[in-house]
Amino acid sequence: MPLVRTLISIVLTIAAQSGAIAARNSVDGAADPDFFDLSLEQLMDVVVTSVSKREQLLSNTAAAVHVITAEDIRRSGATNLPEALRLAPGVHVAQFSNNRWSVSIRGFGGRYANKLLVLQDGRSLYTPLYSGVFWEFQDIPLETIERIEIVRGPGASIWGANAVNGVINIITRSARGAPDGQLAMSAGDSLRGSLFASRSLEVAPDTHLEVHAKSQYVTPSSALGNDKARDFWRTRQAGFRLDRSADDDTFRLQGSVRNSAAGDELTQGTPGVDPVPLGYTSSADTAYVLGRWEHLDANGTTHALQSYFEHTELDIGIASEQRHTLDIEYQQQRSLGSQHQVVWGAGWRYSEDRVRGAAPYSLIKGERDRTNLFSLFVQDEITLVPERWTLTLGSRLEHHDYSDLTFQPNARLLFTPDTRHSLWAAVARAARTPSRGERSVTARLPAQQQEIQFPGAPGPSPIHVIPYITGSTDFRTEELDALDLGWRTSWNRNFSTELAAYHYRYDHLRATIPGTQLIPSGIRPDVFLLPSMLTNALSPPNRARSTGLELSADWHVTPNWRLQSSYSVMHLRLPEPSRPSEFSENSPERMFSLRSAFKPTAKLQWDVWLRHTSATNTFFIAPRQRIPAHWAVDMRLAWQPNKTVELALVGQNLFDSRHLETIMEPLESPLTEVERSVYLRADFRF
Repeated sequence: MPLVRTLISIVLTIAAQSGAIAARNSVDGAADPDFFDLSLEQLMDVVVTSVSKREQLLSNTAAAVHVITAEDIRRSGATNLPEALRLAPGVHVAQFSNNRWSVSIRGFGGRYANKLLVLQDGRSLYTPLYSGVFWEFQDIPLETIERIEIVRGPGASIWGANAVNGVINIITRSARGAPDGQLAMSAGDSLRGSLFASRSLEVAPDTHLEVHAKSQYVTPSSALGNDKARDFWRTRQAGFRLDRSADDDTFRLQGSVRNSAAGDELTQGTPGVDPVPLGYTSSADTAYVLGRWEHLDANGTTHALQSYFEHTELDIGIASEQRHTLDIEYQQQRSLGSQHQVVWGAGWRYSEDRVRGAAPYSLIKGERDRTNLFSLFVQDEITLVPERWTLTLGSRLEHHDYSDLTFQPNARLLFTPDTRHSLWAAVARAARTPSRGERSVTARLPAQQQEIQFPGAPGPSPIHVIPYITGSTDFRTEELDALDLGWRTSWNRNFSTELAAYHYRYDHLRATIPGTQLIPSGIRPDVFLLPSMLTNALSPPNRARSTGLELSADWHVTPNWRLQSSYSVMHLRLPEPSRPSEFSENSPERMFSLRSAFKPTAKLQWDVWLRHTSATNTFFIAPRQRIPAHWAVDMRLAWQPNKTVELALVGQNLFDSRHLETIMEPLESPLTEVERSVYLRADFRF
């Protein structure tokens, strides 16, 4: 992508010339405070926006919310976004290979997990191709992230469809708060090389501009049997952000271009039946521009208008896609007396695509498609008893061309008996809109060997069956009815906990109905096709229930030592065995995390991160395979000789040389294990 290479060259040149610039003396230019040095009272006063689309103190939110800060990410040693998301309680991240991940909240994981809404500064990152996220194409530079707000539980009344089990809102730093210049370099055995550069300029007293660029390459891992896999990962990108604030108006304009390439291989199902193993490279070219304007009028009402345009060109081997997306949303926030805080808004999203299948793996019905999404939401935060009881009522109405009018209500009750404790209960309904693939794609799976009794034959004959799964225009919206409970408390200045419980009921889950008639394939007499239907229009509805408990704790043992721990347990009751959901795999019942952040001296940092995930099962692969439980530990040792330089040595997955975390489904790839890795990082701020 020539534009990416050109912008990267420009940014690197600017960053190199900024080495002599002195550190800022103003408050805006000062380095961000060390999040590990904040007291627990200060941590509870962190402002979040993802629960109600307006600023709230974390301690006053009636939801299970966790904030991952830039300091958290830096000290974790994470090298990409999925690794950073492991920092939040209740978020399950499983690595398929060196370039693919499963990310889910409260179950329903897998390669094509689709019950999680992911946003970057209000821009949706999910692909309408399957209503999920291609994480290998979302390599947002971690250096540009200010914080990640993670809401565990439905957020559809505010954010709309697909915010079923949770919302991940990635918020990037403003140009005004960015360092004048930054240069970060990493190199190791798996992360072969990573280079990030940025430059921030004050173009006017009230206007700041930041430009940045990043290039990264991850080497292939080893498949089972020590054969070299094909899971290399390369990303190149450049972006900018312009922030302006004057009187009662703020304006933001940002954008980026990105080129990503990720290797993979489709394995052979049955010798002589399926094509030979196909090595291919998935690629994506993405460009977007986003603008946001906010105005505070004389009556104290806040008006916000945001719009973005995005162009993507995607090739995932079995299909390719070109897509244009235009999104416009207006939002208003106002007070009605002393008891009501009202937020409402309306939006329109237009998407135009061109999708092509890659025979014989997939076929597309209707190469071109255009869709519209109209939405209207309102939410009222009602103070029942000042500083004690708060009731939040809201709902969102949406109409998508793939579904009927969707009503997604929400009610939250918050009780704060004192400044240290808060308890909440919430009931909500959320929906997932059918995807392009579920309506129009016919996918071929690897052949399976079976035995069948032909009429007149003396006994069963071995045959090969090739399943063909076909989407349906009758596919309807999946629905969730949710109950959430929580208790957040600060026991003293050094110790706080959060307990969250939930019970969810899912209706109209996606399922595959096997066909009953074999069709000769024309390949060989013993090879047949088995058409199957992808649908959720079952009677009775394809239903599942999920119940879980999540506990997290934060303990400042000493001024120089902090411990953070979380434990979650979940039980998923699936539909009848004859019609299971394909999302039953990759959902562990138990997860545990323990992080230790220690400062032996003012210039040294020693971070240790221990994780455990219980066993999970596959669904599509026959026979079913059980992925064993595994432990992992990461370690980071950093030296800061001064405020502008940091050198770090990071080791990941140090417990064992390699371990299996999950298996790619439903299209099989070589089994790859997560390997032990080490890398060095140097970070310079000017």
